[in-house]
Amino acid sequence: MKTDNYPLKKVFGDFGGNIHYILPSFQREYAWEESQWKTLLNDVLFLCDEQKIGKNKKLEHFFGALVVINDQSQKITVSTYRLVDGQQRLVSVSLLLQAIAQRLNNKIPDTANYIRKMLVNQDEQGDLWLKILPTMKYNDRKVYQQIINNQETVSHDSRIFEAFRFFKKEIDQVSEERCQKIFEIISECFQVVFITLGSHENPYRIFESLNAKGKPLTQADLVRNYIAMKLPSNRQEKLFSDCWESIEEVLQERRFVGKSRIGELTAFLRHYLAMHTGVLCNADHVYSRFRDRMESDEFTEDETFIEEIRKTGQFANYYDRLLRPEKEQVIAIRKALERLNELDISTAFPFLMEAYDKYNQATISQGEFCDGLKWLEIYLIRRYLVGKPTNYLNKMFPVLWKDVNPEKFSESIRVALMQRDCPSDRNLLQIIPQRRLYENKIEVKNKIRFILDNINIHLDAKKDGYTVLLKEATIEHILPQSIQNSKAWKDSLGQEWEQDHQDYVHTLGNLTLVTQNWNSELSNASFITKKAKLAQHALRINVDYFKQDIENWNSEAIRNRSGYLIQQILKIWPILGESSKLEYNPKPCQISIGGSNYQVKSSADMLFVAAEHLSTHGYDFKKLAEAYPTYLKKEPFKRRCKQLSNGWYILTNLSAPDCQRITNRVLEASGINKEDWNIEYQISFN
Repeated sequence: MKTDNYPLKKVFGDFGGNIHYILPSFQREYAWEESQWKTLLNDVLFLCDEQKIGKNKKLEHFFGALVVINDQSQKITVSTYRLVDGQQRLVSVSLLLQAIAQRLNNKIPDTANYIRKMLVNQDEQGDLWLKILPTMKYNDRKVYQQIINNQETVSHDSRIFEAFRFFKKEIDQVSEERCQKIFEIISECFQVVFITLGSHENPYRIFESLNAKGKPLTQADLVRNYIAMKLPSNRQEKLFSDCWESIEEVLQERRFVGKSRIGELTAFLRHYLAMHTGVLCNADHVYSRFRDRMESDEFTEDETFIEEIRKTGQFANYYDRLLRPEKEQVIAIRKALERLNELDISTAFPFLMEAYDKYNQATISQGEFCDGLKWLEIYLIRRYLVGKPTNYLNKMFPVLWKDVNPEKFSESIRVALMQRDCPSDRNLLQIIPQRRLYENKIEVKNKIRFILDNINIHLDAKKDGYTVLLKEATIEHILPQSIQNSKAWKDSLGQEWEQDHQDYVHTLGNLTLVTQNWNSELSNASFITKKAKLAQHALRINVDYFKQDIENWNSEAIRNRSGYLIQQILKIWPILGESSKLEYNPKPCQISIGGSNYQVKSSADMLFVAAEHLSTHGYDFKKLAEAYPTYLKKEPFKRRCKQLSNGWYILTNLSAPDCQRITNRVLEASGINKEDWNIEYQISFN
């Protein structure tokens, strides 16, 4: 490895020397954004002002390291380098220089001409004409060529276009004299460490250790560079052109998977690794785990390494169809995947990719595959409705395949899911009426709409079709979310209106579908007004129920409607098996709060332990009691209760679902994040 310290003008060939930097196909696209453009420009402007104060003192600014490999396969008349690290900085500063050149072209043409010689090899043609040759991803190369050639830019896909527009706008506001100074600062004061690697060295190891200023590399970027550096240069280009480029074309880091905000390619690699290892690694460790796997004895030979990357490409296509079911040609499978996507099923992707591969090999028939997707939907819907923790799925799905027989796919997945904490009908009937289902989050509202819409379709099942709304459906709270100023609603709920409103307003029985216009019109209207409107509504989920004789909309009425909706749910998403041996009875065995673990014997015990933790850890108990006066008092209740260490009493004479519901409410009201507490259940079978 040879290391030199160069001013930036030498990197560009000292105003005319022929030099050519190739950005290999494995490099990511130009990815800098406005924050990085501003940092670069501010660094230059700061040095301009500092140089002015220091007068003759020559300042230096470290612009990071450039890692290159001398490419002797190119023309001898041009010094050609493969740029391992530094493309974001070199492309950005060249765009800034081009903006300066255009600003000075008429006023200070000598400087504009100097800049021209920095950016192009004037005696060369084709690709060698440019001193920096970007990749072709997102039209980067085409846009860059147009900008440097002073042509009108037609493609906006590339961020190079946005970067140049930013620099041009900023530079056009600066005087010609200051532009001249900016050019001198960039060419003379910006210093780089120029690292030239020998053929015997491991470039990706050096690449890993660099942490230059700029936009951080994603996990997918690191994987891409690792793959390239793992192979000899004469095999890199073919692998990338034949395989890796197509992977990046279908799975783009600029798009995100679900609510994780993880780029598609990184998310795919994470799930692909989980499929092989049985463990879903942290998103920040994808590159490390990928490298560890590929460094194993299984992939020591180039051929096995290349074959694994090609196999990865095949699974990337499955992943693409999971994200975008419209690409699946079989209508039945497409519809099943579209339904699953409504439930945000990315946690199941490690399992689904394996299943897709077996279907692609014809080991699993089309009918069996569709049946398996149906069982999966039932499993996920039931877990969601009773509030099962989703972190269990992250551990379950990567290892589910080992218990599935591809030759009996439908039956084996049904049994495997039954045995993995799948809620029974009894669980749904006990938990859903009290469960706070609604949250003001897009992903939650989408799931609720999906459930209510399917109930409406089911109620229309005897017809040839079903009624849909002319405009997008929104979720309507029959009992309004706020009733502080409504005497009619308080009277409807009764003496404990405040507690009942808090407990039932967001439950399933109080939710329905209408259009946004109706939602706004109904708003806080009285129940009499709402009932009359809903009884005439186009959707069966509304008209069938609200044409009944219902006097008040109170806690009892909401629970009754929950029961009605649950009966429809049990028909749409039936239990996966009728065997009594597989029906479980969950009982809390441990509750963890803020790092403290408590063993419990029952739901009532769990409620007491949660309240006791709050009473002994400095929480505002008076505020909690004001929020839940039905369950917390300074004096004993008439029903069975327990006294806490701080002297308060908590009501424990409640059903198991009520104990769980109040435990959740009290912990939420205390301000503890959901991520900081958890309830574990012991499963017993009848």
